[in-house]
Amino acid sequence: MEMSGGPVEDGWRMSDTELFSRYGDVFVPRRREQVSAVCDLLADIPVPHVLDLCCGEGLLAEEYLGRSDGHRVTVLDGSAEMLELATKRLRRFGDRVSVVRADISNRDWRRESGYGGVMTSLAVHHLDGPGKRELYRDIRRMLVPGGVFVMADLIEPASAVTRKLAGDHWRQAVAAESAARFGGDEALDAFERSEWNYYRLTEPDPYDKPSSIAEHVDWLREAGFADVDVAWLFAGHAVFTGTKKTA
Repeated sequence: MEMSGGPVEDGWRMSDTELFSRYGDVFVPRRREQVSAVCDLLADIPVPHVLDLCCGEGLLAEEYLGRSDGHRVTVLDGSAEMLELATKRLRRFGDRVSVVRADISNRDWRRESGYGGVMTSLAVHHLDGPGKRELYRDIRRMLVPGGVFVMADLIEPASAVTRKLAGDHWRQAVAAESAARFGGDEALDAFERSEWNYYRLTEPDPYDKPSSIAEHVDWLREAGFADVDVAWLFAGHAVFTGTKKTA
């Protein structure tokens, strides 16, 4: 998913931000369905305060905040450009939103606690295996008992057959959404030129390090989460969830 042009900031180029801002609803398969699933899984958390980890444009936060006047969100991202976009999108929610700029791999922000939920989308796959395991342990500590972690992310298929299927389904979804939103292949062409389809890459991408469903489930359980499950799966994108035990 590497693009040319623009300075690099934490592995994310400004041109990527611009590209994703324009075409994100097409590039992410069934994006609104994913957003809804994530927020559905946070419907009954014990404290209505959620950390949106690597918030991007703030779509998850917007959906969650819009569901109840009592909801609060802390948005966190390492990109100043993305935080600016999120802040503009969420301005109408006033002091129900707080903003933190930090990289996902940094542990300083993990000292906070008392969250009823932590949600994240398309971010954790930038960490390697040990980084994911450490993150899951830290997130569990940040949650109140009964708190819920929900993650939407890329997964690493277990075989060449399922990898090809994920790539095919992803392209088909982008083609259909591009036609619906832009009346043609504008977004699909951008998707393919930028080599956004991880499952079609011919060489390893230094920024993308997806793990398998089995690995995520094992690591979440190892971190102490209960009720670990895959709630949604399509085109190599999955929504995972786990709950901090109350006792």
